[in-house]
Amino acid sequence: MYYIVDGEKIYININKKPLGMGTEGICYKENNQVYKIYYKSSIYEFGRNKRYDHQYLIGIPVKQIILPNALIYNEDYSYAGYRTDIVNGEKNVTKKQGISFLPSDKFIGNLRVLENDMSILADNYVLVADVRPINYFFDKEKELMQIIDPGRYRMERFYHGKDDKALKEKYNSLNQKQLEELITNLIYNDLIKYKPLNSKSKLQKLSDYIKNDKSSLSYSEYFKEVLTDYDDPNTYFKSLGKYIK
Repeated sequence: MYYIVDGEKIYININKKPLGMGTEGICYKENNQVYKIYYKSSIYEFGRNKRYDHQYLIGIPVKQIILPNALIYNEDYSYAGYRTDIVNGEKNVTKKQGISFLPSDKFIGNLRVLENDMSILADNYVLVADVRPINYFFDKEKELMQIIDPGRYRMERFYHGKDDKALKEKYNSLNQKQLEELITNLIYNDLIKYKPLNSKSKLQKLSDYIKNDKSSLSYSEYFKEVLTDYDDPNTYFKSLGKYIK
């Protein structure tokens, strides 16, 4: 089918095997870019036309959250979806582990970038959504943790005549909470995969211990403190065995 992207007519072979598909639409790879074509029933959700949110996201200067870089229109100029840069990494959600073997500085660096990306989105009055392992890629070669599929991110800016610091802080808190839940799940998935302790019940207790020990700190702040003497998170996780009964 032909679509209009950045004012140009392009052809996307929708009969070939897609790059991926989900509840909102189907993704195709063309010229090293990802084209997400929405089901018509998914363009409107909760009374909103997603086109306006997707348009707003273009150009927000995040680093490891992959946002739209162009909108896609049908030939009649009705909204069809958006284009993003392609992300390398494992697609299978059961095989995305490995962050616990990153060098400690690389691991903390990834966490800092993602936390900052969430703050940048909040500063632009954007609330994130669906920040889950299924929408996360780990590029082991480049040692990058990246978040994809911003299709349900929402621009929630309300005009107050001036910059609204309180609103930004509220949105940042909500965004950081979603990121924290993602990191908690990713750590648990690594624990289950690589088993630094010898039973599933102990691994669950270990996951709970890390989350409780972190307390109100962000994950980057926490791991900056505890990884000082450890080459990587996995070595640190093993050391916690003495606290898990």
